[in-house]
Amino acid sequence: MDDLNMPYVDQYGTQSPICLVRQIIDHGIVYDREHLDEQKLLQDVMFTACMNPKAGSFHVDGRLSRHFTLVSCLTAEREILKTIYAQILDAHLKAFDKSIAELTGKLVAATTTVFWGVATAPQFMPTARKFHYQFNLRDFSKIVQNLMLAQPAHYKGQPLAMVRLWAHECHRVWLDRLIEPADCEQYMGYMKNALKELGDFKEEDVFAEPLLYTSYVSAC
Repeated sequence: MDDLNMPYVDQYGTQSPICLVRQIIDHGIVYDREHLDEQKLLQDVMFTACMNPKAGSFHVDGRLSRHFTLVSCLTAEREILKTIYAQILDAHLKAFDKSIAELTGKLVAATTTVFWGVATAPQFMPTARKFHYQFNLRDFSKIVQNLMLAQPAHYKGQPLAMVRLWAHECHRVWLDRLIEPADCEQYMGYMKNALKELGDFKEEDVFAEPLLYTSYVSAC
């Protein structure tokens, strides 16, 4: 069950879908709506659920939650993120020349800086107008995953091209989802700050337009 805490809370503090789930778990029985005299017994069924950390009710009926083992996971610390993703990206960039391979830790550190800013800033929290502002570790993973699509032959001796690829991926994952000019400006502030992690690359070179990376050749 996804987003267990999202159902509407009525004036009595109850949530109808939650009550239905609790009833099913408590009694292990459901009825056929077309043949109400028929009971269907549920056996060997395991219920697992997760909660949305940024929206919905942050309290789930105790009569339901008593059936579950509760596990809470916080966002990993910066150093943990760097360790995990650096090892993943390093395995790919080892095939590149030295000037590119040496960027592994710097690219991960820069991504961490931007991610931490976007994921924790109140300005980027979801609202009724910006309900799609859901930023989490999936975004970080997408950037690293897409960087790993790069081929050594296309970046030989071109560390700037790799840094521009990183900027492109960040823009596609974060910038394309922002709808307010103030949000875009704040994001670009994070990007420029993250650029310091990458060494002696100039803003005008890294963010020069057009900043587009894709494959225009069919794999077929």
